[in-house]
Formats: sequence, C-alpha cells, structure tokens
Amino acid sequence: MHVSGRARPERHDRSVTASTRVGERTCVGCLQVGPKDQLIRLVCGPDGQVLMDIHGKLRGRGAYLCAQRLCAEHALKRTRLQEAFRREVTVVALEELVGAMARVMAERALGCIRIARKAGRVVSGYTQVSRALTYEAVACLLVAEDTARDRLREYQGWCTKRQIPCRLFLTKARLGELAGRGESSAMGILEPRLGERLIGYLEGMGRLTER
Repeated sequence: MHVSGRARPERHDRSVTASTRVGERTCVGCLQVGPKDQLIRLVCGPDGQVLMDIHGKLRGRGAYLCAQRLCAEHALKRTRLQEAFRREVTVVALEELVGAMARVMAERALGCIRIARKAGRVVSGYTQVSRALTYEAVACLLVAEDTARDRLREYQGWCTKRQIPCRLFLTKARLGELAGRGESSAMGILEPRLGERLIGYLEGMGRLTER
C-alpha cells in the first residue's frame, strides 16, 4: 500500500498549548465516531488504488479507519471501502493495510516528540527524567525498549505513584537522537496535549499489532 508522504508536525499559531477544535469522523470499519487526529484517512486514486493520506491533504473522497486491526478487517471484508468511495477499489491484503496504518501512527508519534522538543517541553536521560518525575508535571514517559529491567521498574514505579502514562518506545539510541544527545533510557513529555496525543498514537500501534 502506498503511504503518501512523511508525517509532519502541525502548525500552531502561537504555542503548542493553544487550544484547537478537533473534528470528528466516522470509521468505516466499526462505524463509530472518533476524533479525526486519531483516525487514519484513506483516499482512492484514479486507478482504484487505495492510498494512505498521512497529512489529510490529498484530493478526493476520503474514508477513515480507527487504528485497530479489526476495523481494517471489517473495511476490507464488508466492502465498506467501496461504499465509502462509491466506486470499485483495488483491495489490498489485510497485513499490508495494517502495516501501513501502524507506520502512520509511528510517524505521528515521532511528530509529537519533535514538536515537544522544539518547544522545549522534553526531558531526557536518567538525571533529567528522574528530577522531572519528582518535581514537575510530566504528561507521559517513554522508556526505551532496550532499557535495563531494574531501570525500567524504577521508571514504572515513579509513574505508577504519580499516575503518569508510561510506554515502551524505540531504543536508547533512537530516543537519544530525537533528544539531540547520546543514548537515553527515557524521555518525558511535559506538554499535556502532546502527551495525550502521543499516548493515543502508541496505543493505536499496539492495537494494530494485536492478534
């Protein structure tokens, strides 16, 4: 499946804390209404090929899917994509569609991290993160998948005590790269709205990979 472009940060007029109205759309898989920024938009090309519209800017009638494997399965099996596009489409394999959807959610998660870092709302590395978890309002914590178990349990203990969402994501090298430093075992997002969106994207990735 073709994924159109790389996810890019949204533009904000003044700051990342500015309030915006998020539109809602209906998922063609489960037929439930959800926030547009947590759904994935599909469009149909001239040749009937289904395209993944990362930026939501491609022309043509769109169809939306929740970041859930079951929704993708229902959309393919029950001809709901054809009904949404009002034409015949080239049906893609379920695994191909789900894989493309997971990549979109991963790119969106990375976009949130980049916005937060640009705004100075990221802390990374054990020293900064432990201080923030003790004294600051942390929206969510990302822990590298290759972090030592003892350190992971320490982070999880802090997050449980303060009711902070904590998720495994990327490697120490990749988290460090995103923070502009060497390896980092964890990264804290301080901006609440970005943290909420980031957790939503990561949970979407998890649902897509569930069997």
